Amino acid sequence: MKNVFSLILLVFFLPNLVLFAHAPIVSNLSGSNMAEAIPIKNIDISQVLYKVFKEDNSFLWMTFEGKGGDELYFQVGTPKEDKYIQLRPAVVIIGPGFPKVDGLPFEIPAEMGAVVCKSKESPTAFYEPVTDTNSWIHLTKRITLPQTGRYYLVAFFPPDGKAGNLFVAVGTKERFTMEDIINVFKILPEIRAFYGLSGLPTWMNVVLGISIFGLVILLTSIFR
Repeated sequence: MKNVFSLILLVFFLPNLVLFAHAPIVSNLSGSNMAEAIPIKNIDISQVLYKVFKEDNSFLWMTFEGKGGDELYFQVGTPKEDKYIQLRPAVVIIGPGFPKVDGLPFEIPAEMGAVVCKSKESPTAFYEPVTDTNSWIHLTKRITLPQTGRYYLVAFFPPDGKAGNLFVAVGTKERFTMEDIINVFKILPEIRAFYGLSGLPTWMNVVLGISIFGLVILLTSIFR
């Protein structure tokens, strides 16, 4: 009986996971400063991190090891709400070999430089079917890393880290482990809350309905 339910769930869930494209990044670190930067294990793998800034002067720090010549691909988005058309996120990539930059709203090590990426055009709408959510995509960038070393990605709302909700997605290669699938289920309520939503996504209600229907048929065949 349990195997039948699991099979039905996987048949419906796995195709949707492919559409999801991003494995969730889960960490116990806050990401609020350089010391608490959330690690990205492999910048080539498609991954996403959701962050809620509850107060002003807030920043999301992420970190990764890169090699000279590697390409960092990332997107930054927000819930599809009118306020985020004006309140657009920015990203600063910090690391060795980048030019020196003044006027950042936070301090960086003296030996490191930075590249500042800002939203210049109107955001594009994006619907994600697994979480059943709608987003604005504000930034899509590819940056070639100049040297081998440790890098940081800092996302925030200009000019000085305003409160709001944003997500950062990195990588283009779709690769999912069983841990990723479990993490999607674990943080799905948090992702829905990030968008101001509650309850299950539409497709999960369909899966549960079909699973219950199949379970009733199975029990009927066993006990008739």
